[in-house]
Amino acid sequence: MGYVVLARKYRPAGLAELVGQEHIRRALANALAMKRIPHALLFCGARGTGKTSTARIVAKMLNCERGPTDSPCGQCAACREVSASNSVDVQELDAASNRGIDEIRELRSGVGYAPQRDRYKIYIVDEAHMLTDAAANAFLKTLEEPPPHVVFILATTDPQKLPITIRSRCQRYDFRRVKAQDVVGRLASICEAEGIGYDQDALYLVAREGDGSMRDSLSLLDQVIAFGGDRLDTETVAALLGVADRGRTHQLLHALCRRDTALALQALGAAHDYGLDLKTLGRTLAMEARDVLVVRLTGSAAKQLVDRSDSEIDALRLVSDGTSDADLERLSHVLLELAETVATARYPRLVLELGVVRLCRAAHLADVAELAARVEALLASGPRLGGPRPGGAAAPLPPPAVGRPQSPAGPGSRAAAPVPPPRPGAGPALASPPSVADAKAVLRPSAPLPPLPAAPLALGDDDLGRLQSAVRELSGNAAHASLLDSMVVARCAAGELDLGVANEFLLQQASRPELLDLFGKSAAHAFGGSWQVRAVHDPRARTDSRSARGARAKEAQLASAEATLRQHPAVRAVATALDGTVVALHLEGADAPAASA
Repeated sequence: MGYVVLARKYRPAGLAELVGQEHIRRALANALAMKRIPHALLFCGARGTGKTSTARIVAKMLNCERGPTDSPCGQCAACREVSASNSVDVQELDAASNRGIDEIRELRSGVGYAPQRDRYKIYIVDEAHMLTDAAANAFLKTLEEPPPHVVFILATTDPQKLPITIRSRCQRYDFRRVKAQDVVGRLASICEAEGIGYDQDALYLVAREGDGSMRDSLSLLDQVIAFGGDRLDTETVAALLGVADRGRTHQLLHALCRRDTALALQALGAAHDYGLDLKTLGRTLAMEARDVLVVRLTGSAAKQLVDRSDSEIDALRLVSDGTSDADLERLSHVLLELAETVATARYPRLVLELGVVRLCRAAHLADVAELAARVEALLASGPRLGGPRPGGAAAPLPPPAVGRPQSPAGPGSRAAAPVPPPRPGAGPALASPPSVADAKAVLRPSAPLPPLPAAPLALGDDDLGRLQSAVRELSGNAAHASLLDSMVVARCAAGELDLGVANEFLLQQASRPELLDLFGKSAAHAFGGSWQVRAVHDPRARTDSRSARGARAKEAQLASAEATLRQHPAVRAVATALDGTVVALHLEGADAPAASA
C-alpha cells in the first residue's frame, strides 16, 4: 500500500512499546502469568492514550502461536491478522455506529460458536458508552457469563455514561494521559527511525500541543515533518503550530515578575510583530505562569507535576527569582482571566497591553500573618490612633486649619476676605478632622439679600448667589436654581445680563424661553429694574462658576487635612511598624470620598 501515517505505522505491537502506561503493562503481564485473564475488560481514558492498541495487544497475547504470552511474536498468522484488523476470531465493533439492539443480538448469536482457529474469540467494542440503553440491557447477561472461549474488551473515553451494570461486570483499567517527557522520547525514536533531524525543544512543542495524547502528537509530528522537511527546529515548529515561542514568553514573564512596564510592552509588541497569534500567546502565558508557580512551590518535586525538560524547569526557576509566592499566585490568576478575556476580545492586543500594564503597576502583596503580628506588637507597645486618654476621653485627631476659599479673580468678581493667621499659642494647626458642616459650608449659597430699588447694576459672579435665592423664592424649583451654580456673568450692561455656561448641553438647558423669563423676573426681584437675560457659551464657567470654586475649595481642604494626618505621630508609627507607606486616608465625617495618594 502507499504511505501510512505515523500514528498507524508506529502503533504499539506489544506491551513493551506501550508508552506512559506502565501500570497497565504490569497488571496485564501479571494476570497472564498467573492465568487470571478476566472474561471482560474495560479500558477507560482520554483519546490517544492506547486503549484500542492495548486491546489488540491483549488479543495477540491470548491467540499468539507461542502463547498465551506477554510477548507475542508478531510473526504468526494470528498476530499478523490482528495487526491488520482482519482476524476471523478477533472482531472489532464500533459502538458509535453500531449501537442498537440489533447489533448486540447479532453479537450474542455468534458468541456461542467456538473460534475457527485461535484459542479465544475476542470482541473489541470501541466507544462502548455510545450503546443505547436497550442494547446495554440486552448485552448484560452475555457480558456476565460468556462461554469460556470468549473475552470481551470494552474501550471508552467516558466511562460514566456506561450503565453501572455494565461497569460492574468488567475489570476496569484506567489509562493516563502520557507525560510530555515520555511523548518526546517516543517522538525522538520515531524521528531517528525516519531519518529526521530534530531539536529537543521542537519535540516538546509537539508534545505539549498533543496534550497527553500519543496519537495527536504523532499526527502533529506528521504535519511538521511535511512542513519542515528533514530537519525540525524550534522556530519552524512554533510557526507551523501557531504557538508562542518559548523565549518570547519567558522574556514577557520575566518583565512581569520584575514589574518592568516598558520591557513588558516591548516584548508584547515584538511578539505581535513577529506574527504570533495573541490569543494563543495569552493562553500560553497563563500556562507558563502556572508552571512557574508550581516549580516555585514544589521545589524538587516539580518534575512530577510539570511536563518540562530539566533545562526548562531551571529556566522557570530563574524567571521567578526575586518574586514572592503571593505575587506569583496573583500573576497566574490575572493571566488566566486575561487569557479568557483575550479569547473573545475584538482587540486582543489592546486587552493584553492593558492587562500587562495593570500587572506591572500593581502593588506588592504582603503576608497577612506578618502584618497582623506587626499590628499586635504596635498595639501592645504604645497608644492607638484616636484611642482613649488616661482620663477616659478619646484623643481627637488634629483638624486642618483651612480658611475660607478665595474666589479666583475674574470679570466682575469680588475679592474674598483674607484668611486670618493662626493665633499665637493656639496649638497645632489641626486639632480635629474637618466636620461635615465645615465641608458643606464651602458650597452653601449666600443668604438672600433684599431687592434693591435702584436701577440695574453691573453684576459680577458673586451676585449670582442673590439671583439664585430669588429664583428659588419665585419658582420653588431647586433644579432651576441649582443651574446657576454652573454659570458665570459673561456680560452685564444696561439691563442686559448674559449668563455663561461651559458646554453645549448646559447651553441647551439654559436657553429655554421659560427659564430665561424666570431668570429675568428673578433678577428684577433681586436687583431692581428690568432685565433681559440670555445664555451664552463662556469657557470661564469651567473654572470660575460657583460649583467649580466650591470643588477646588473642598479639594484644598481635604489636601490640607491629608497632609497633616500623614505627619501625625500615630500614623507615622503604624507605617513604621508595618514597614510601609500611607496609600490612602479617609477623613471620618467629612463630606467627601477618601483622599488617596
